[in-house]
Amino acid sequence: MNLFNDPSDSEVEPLSEELIPLAPRLEARITETDFDGLLSPPLRLHEDLTKGCGGQIWPAGNLLAKYVLRNYDIEKLKGKRAVELGAGGGLVGLAMASAFKDSRMELYITDQEPMMDLMRRNAELNNSTVRVELLNWGEPLPACVVSSPVDIVLAADCVYFEPAFPLLEQTLIDLVTEDTLVLFCFKKRRRADLRFMKSINKRLQVTEVTDYPEYEECSRESIFLYSMRKKEI
Repeated sequence: MNLFNDPSDSEVEPLSEELIPLAPRLEARITETDFDGLLSPPLRLHEDLTKGCGGQIWPAGNLLAKYVLRNYDIEKLKGKRAVELGAGGGLVGLAMASAFKDSRMELYITDQEPMMDLMRRNAELNNSTVRVELLNWGEPLPACVVSSPVDIVLAADCVYFEPAFPLLEQTLIDLVTEDTLVLFCFKKRRRADLRFMKSINKRLQVTEVTDYPEYEECSRESIFLYSMRKKEI
């Protein structure tokens, strides 16, 4: 589905979206997932919404993790550097680190201060070597993250709060170098979400990813996966 030709990003939100009831609040728990048999042993995660919505596993994160597990291997990732933005509990980055731990890649899971404790707990729960780092969108990037070029940026469900869109866009621009690949997965919940995609498309080369088994089902559920790279001049 070509979101960039979708004219439905008007300033006025449809009234019906305001009337959708909120999902029941998730009780804190430990969840185990093998991503439909793609990861062994399974990943174990604390899910806890006490500090924010990032403490829950969301469908876009699950899809991005499965895409990474299917399309990468130890050889492809040997010596690479990867950063997950808005990691929440760290689902995608921890799955990648667990599956490819022998690649000796340098992998950071990042988020704002409220999510730091949850990310650390989940890294410990899985005996993971990922690096947990504070990264506020729109602010200067941590020195450890930009000490060398980043090869892969992972972002799942980072498009949900419109005032943060320009900050997220700036962080992506700051991270992307000539050889950086961004894998960006999100669920379109509001018309405003399209404004972010159209804005970032002006600054990065954005391409929809369709080569995964769940593509048709995810499209019906308004979940989309895109790759982003530096624009060629």
